[in-house]
Amino acid sequence: MTLAFPLDRVERELTDPGQQWAASLDGVGGADLLAAVGVRLGAIPVYKHVRLTLGSPIVHIRPGRTVLPISWQAAGGPPLFPRMDGSLEVESVDASATRLTLKASYDPPLGRLGELVDRTLLNRLAAGTMNDFVVRVAERLQTLLADDRG
Repeated sequence: MTLAFPLDRVERELTDPGQQWAASLDGVGGADLLAAVGVRLGAIPVYKHVRLTLGSPIVHIRPGRTVLPISWQAAGGPPLFPRMDGSLEVESVDASATRLTLKASYDPPLGRLGELVDRTLLNRLAAGTMNDFVVRVAERLQTLLADDRG
């Protein structure tokens, strides 16, 4: 997802200790945040509350790129929703645009049965969940950065 703001501004907002962008995803702030992740199946939203954990940013892993470690795990309930581990990455596209990417992986729940179900269905659901999450993060960052402009 591309944001119409330069890397330094996006990076500053993403790594701000207050993490307004993350708290606004349906959370309460702090190092561990409660957020909703999920997908829309047609007109039906399917979301699960998760505990969102943000690591310390690795700023400028290479020039023009910053990585923020991130993970989430279902908050309560049975362990049918996998733990996701990965990173939010921002990278300069040009002087006025920045690309936001989520790279994550997970181990399917329920052992071998979970692996089979993952191959036939859950991997598409997980990809949709990650895409929905990065779109909502990008929209929130865009709003915060636009408000900061005025």
